[in-house]
Amino acid sequence: MKLLGLPVRLAVFDMAGTIINEGGIIYKAINETLDNMGYYSEENERNNWPGRDKKEVMYTHIKRFHDNNTNIDSIVDTAEKNLLTVLEKEYFTNKNIKLMNNTLELFDYMRKHNVKVALNTGYPSILQEKIINHFDLKDNIDAYISSEEVFRGRPYPYMIMELMKKTYVYDSNKVIKIGDTENDIMEGINANCGLTIGVLSGAGKKDILNKNANMVLNNIGELEKFLR
Repeated sequence: MKLLGLPVRLAVFDMAGTIINEGGIIYKAINETLDNMGYYSEENERNNWPGRDKKEVMYTHIKRFHDNNTNIDSIVDTAEKNLLTVLEKEYFTNKNIKLMNNTLELFDYMRKHNVKVALNTGYPSILQEKIINHFDLKDNIDAYISSEEVFRGRPYPYMIMELMKKTYVYDSNKVIKIGDTENDIMEGINANCGLTIGVLSGAGKKDILNKNANMVLNNIGELEKFLR
């Protein structure tokens, strides 16, 4: 299968905002978690959160409020537990959170044409697993990974590199990365992916995504018409 004339063997999709329509609850949940613990954030700080490892976001933010003698790890562990409680309640009780239209159809189409489908996320691995199970995705994908499982999350390339190993795809030029944030796009570029694709269904803005993405779509449902 080809996209814009390039052969594709692996498609790596971000989850929240890309294949899952969740209305940006992750960033609201992080902000709520930090606020409740007394670590208030400004809008310009929150603008840098999309696409990054969620624990890393909280660690970086909380660290600014303490000196080097404070046990930051313990505080961040508490923050992560609080965040997971908020997110699990939202994800598994809010019926408005659902897969983007035509997600499963796109995955099936790609896999029938010998393209591996993988998911990556900045969520903790335990939450990623629960979300995948909640939406019954395991039979529709070939691999998945959380930034918690690698040395550094986005925009570093390590998640994509691990997914390539898991799916036995060794040519990064045959990998495409699809996501809704600038960090998704930079992750794909840093992994030397053949193509990076931005979608406007999540946190990303068109002018920002257009700076580095090979193409920007309204949502992943539009992708199939470009595949041949």
